[in-house]
Amino acid sequence: MIKKGWNRLFGNGEEVPFGTVMPAMTPLAERVELRGEFSRQSSALEQFFQAFHGQAGLTVLDLGVSNQENTDFFNELGHKLRYDNFVRSMDESFGDGDFYANQDDDDRIASFQAKVLNFDDDSLDGVLVWDALQYLSPALLEGAVSQMHSILHKGGQLLTVFHTDEKLVEVPSYSYRIQGQNRVKLISRTHRKPAQFFSTRSLEKLFRNFDQVKFFLTQDSLREVIVRK
Repeated sequence: MIKKGWNRLFGNGEEVPFGTVMPAMTPLAERVELRGEFSRQSSALEQFFQAFHGQAGLTVLDLGVSNQENTDFFNELGHKLRYDNFVRSMDESFGDGDFYANQDDDDRIASFQAKVLNFDDDSLDGVLVWDALQYLSPALLEGAVSQMHSILHKGGQLLTVFHTDEKLVEVPSYSYRIQGQNRVKLISRTHRKPAQFFSTRSLEKLFRNFDQVKFFLTQDSLREVIVRK
């Protein structure tokens, strides 16, 4: 069934302690300079597509900005790509005033939940989350991850990206364009203040209801994660 106004929390609405989320350290730098656009290899993206090998007609949700490159790439593989512009919906619901304080407002939460992740249970084969989750407050983050778990098929997977440089007050926000099964172009959009930084342990706790969490080492400050239901 479609969960309109999906639960903010796991389970039956009983609040779950968020665990060992790492707070931002005293900053040594406010932000890094935006790089415009650049291409990078992605081992997580390669594994994401390897799971689809030999299959056709799968449905994947992209939480980034809709773009023809990603749509065409999936069409050529025989799959369907759908979009939920997650960050834009956050800005529309929480952007005027204190972005994170607004995420505690029930009316704003209802507005946000009405816009994104409203799919049938077990209806998606994958979700390209990109870097969207790091801008949600802990309680709303728990609910979003729970909803993603519900709408994925058994064996479905999420691809997520997290910034790891805790010295920064603001981090670059990107638009992601797929260039190959192991390569993605990142287009810098703006700087954003993350809700928190994540340790390996805190990410394992966040995705505790999934069957597998796999981390990928990179040479930059982005941590790639594949999560499988």
